[in-house]
Amino acid sequence: MMDYDTYFRERLEALHQEGRYRVFAELKRRCGAYPAADQFTGQGTRDVTVWCSNDYLGMSQHPAVRAAMHEAIEAVGAGSGGTRNIAGTTHYHVELEAELADLHGKEAALLFTSAYIANDSTLATLQRLADLDPRTLAIMHGSSLNRGCADALRRFAAGLAAQRLPAAA
Repeated sequence: MMDYDTYFRERLEALHQEGRYRVFAELKRRCGAYPAADQFTGQGTRDVTVWCSNDYLGMSQHPAVRAAMHEAIEAVGAGSGGTRNIAGTTHYHVELEAELADLHGKEAALLFTSAYIANDSTLATLQRLADLDPRTLAIMHGSSLNRGCADALRRFAAGLAAQRLPAAA
């Protein structure tokens, strides 16, 4: 019988040895003091400056944004309730997508949960719609090449390689 405890313990130890075991920073941002935050560590709390978040404009602390969030919480409660596929799309997101499409002069817009998911979805869609070389996509999207984009490009390249294999006889 498989000893799963040992198996996973060994895999986790290997990640530690390779320096690839991820430990996430535990942060609490300070409203009104952007980009300052408290980082919680095993030794206590320390002051940090967070420049690498998706909130690079500090809009999460803007009074109008916070007021709109409070209004929404009072009207519908907190939390998404699940993904669009399961729980449906909130009316607020539909309105925001329409506003973004209008702002950019487009027929429609689509919100994603993160840049990682946006890159992954966009590149996967491009792979299905066009026979593009992954290097072309890297150039097209070079301004925001990140882990999600790199992962999607690897899958895209693997898909191209699989498509170019001769059919089995």
